Amino acid sequence: LETDFIIPISFVLDRVTDPEIGRKIIAELIPSTRFFKPSIGKYLSANEVRDIIYRSNYSIDSILNLLYGEIGTKLGREVVGDKSPNDLAFMGILRKTGLFGTDIKIIHIVRDVRDVVMSLTNTKWAPKGIEKIFPRVWETTNVNLARIASESLHPYCRVRYEDMVADPEGVFPKLCLFLGVEYSEKMLQTGNYGHELKHLEHHRNLDKGFLIDRCFAWKADMPTELAKDCTISAAEGLREFGYER
Repeated sequence: LETDFIIPISFVLDRVTDPEIGRKIIAELIPSTRFFKPSIGKYLSANEVRDIIYRSNYSIDSILNLLYGEIGTKLGREVVGDKSPNDLAFMGILRKTGLFGTDIKIIHIVRDVRDVVMSLTNTKWAPKGIEKIFPRVWETTNVNLARIASESLHPYCRVRYEDMVADPEGVFPKLCLFLGVEYSEKMLQTGNYGHELKHLEHHRNLDKGFLIDRCFAWKADMPTELAKDCTISAAEGLREFGYER
C-alpha cells in the first residue's frame, strides 16, 4: 500500500496536544487524503477509519497498528505494510512523534542512485532537471533513515535492491525471518506481482521476473559526465551503502 496520510497525522500528533481535538482532525484527515481510496480505502471505509482513530491511543504507533491490524484481519494476513517512499523526506517528524521507539518494523530498500536517476529520467512524471537535484536528496534521506534507525535500535532491516534482485532465494527468507512470517517459494513467482499496478508506466515490469540486467545499468548507459556528477553529489550515501564510487 502506498499512502499519504502518515506524515500529515504525525504533524497533527506533534502540534495538537489535546487528544480529543487531535483525534477529530485525524479521523477526518485520513479518509480525505489523495491516496486513501486506492490504498487503505480499498479495505476500510471512512467510518471504520474514524472508529479506529477514536479507539486508539493518541500516538503514531497505536493508530498505525490498529489501522493495519484491521486490514490484516480482513485479508487474513499476518503482516500488512505501507510502501510510501516519499515519506523518507520526513524522518524527523516520525522520530519526534516516537515512531522509532515502537515495535513497527521498517524494511529499507536502497538502490544505486545512478540507476534510480536513469529510471526517473525515463518517466513522464519526474520534474525536468531531476538528475541534477535527486542524487543529493537520495543521499540525505537514505543516510538519515539508516542512522536514525541505528541509533534508536529500532527493528530495522536494510536491503540493497541489487542484492535482492541477484539473489532473491537468499534475501527473501531473511526478510521473512525479520517480519516473523513463514517463507514460501511462491514469493519468487513474479507473475503474481502487482496486477493492480500494471496500468502505471513506472510499474510495467513488475511481473517480468527479476531483471538483473537493470542492476548497475548506469555503467553502460549513463553519460560519463552525468555519472560523475551523481557520484560526487551522493558520495557519502554511496560509501554508506557499499556502492562503487
